[in-house]
Amino acid sequence: MEIQFLGTGSAFCLHNYQSNLLIKKNDQLLLVDAGGDLRFSLNNVGYSIRDIDALYISHLHNDHIGGMEFIALFTYFDPTRLPLKLFIHQTLIKELWENALKAGLSSVQNKMLTLEDYFNVHPIASDHIFEWQDILFTLIPTTHMFNGQLTILTYGLMIHDKSSGSQVFFTGDTQFYPKSIQTAYDQSNIIIHDCETSVFKSGVHSHYDDIKTLDQQIKAKTYLWHYQDNVVMDFDIWQKKAQHDGFRGFVAKGDRLTVTENGVSRYK
Repeated sequence: MEIQFLGTGSAFCLHNYQSNLLIKKNDQLLLVDAGGDLRFSLNNVGYSIRDIDALYISHLHNDHIGGMEFIALFTYFDPTRLPLKLFIHQTLIKELWENALKAGLSSVQNKMLTLEDYFNVHPIASDHIFEWQDILFTLIPTTHMFNGQLTILTYGLMIHDKSSGSQVFFTGDTQFYPKSIQTAYDQSNIIIHDCETSVFKSGVHSHYDDIKTLDQQIKAKTYLWHYQDNVVMDFDIWQKKAQHDGFRGFVAKGDRLTVTENGVSRYK
């Protein structure tokens, strides 16, 4: 199994693309989230929408779904392509269509369309499990924000590659509530952790100053992403800081993690 980072930036990062990634197995590609700069970030690593087999959506913010309209129209009007498999928690489907995609996608010439016309939708039920290419994905709900009425969740992933036995925990966008995800921390071999690096804490992401308080054995298996432009502009300085503080380090756009039974290797 290989994980490649299309981008590693926050929603407002101007220089590093938004935090979306690819999982490669058996020459198939699963896209995890689809931000608004997707067509550029895919091209940056030598891929296009034609190369994608399936899509997973963790939550409904633009830096994670802003590229879905492009995917939908590109595949719908390509007669050589079948709709992408879309894996998404069942509670997000109606809001995704009604509040995010319907205005741009419901009408084409002489037709009214639905989400199912564009994607092969695989709702993820309350068991929080789906499987793709002999990889078992378990959804890990984390708190992203409270809007005054509702708690908005991100559905992170525990990615269990059956062939290697490795488990990778992808937090998704999450506030810093380590006790709520301690089991995932403990069970994983590798962690890909949301990491805000702004001077002022937003309160809706895990900030570097908080994450560095985690136990050393957790930090020793943690890569950091979804950071701000200050890291991009002084990457070597931040990388040394992160490694000094016990992390594996920050990942950059285009980086690849190859996960095997012998461990994890990182490549540019």
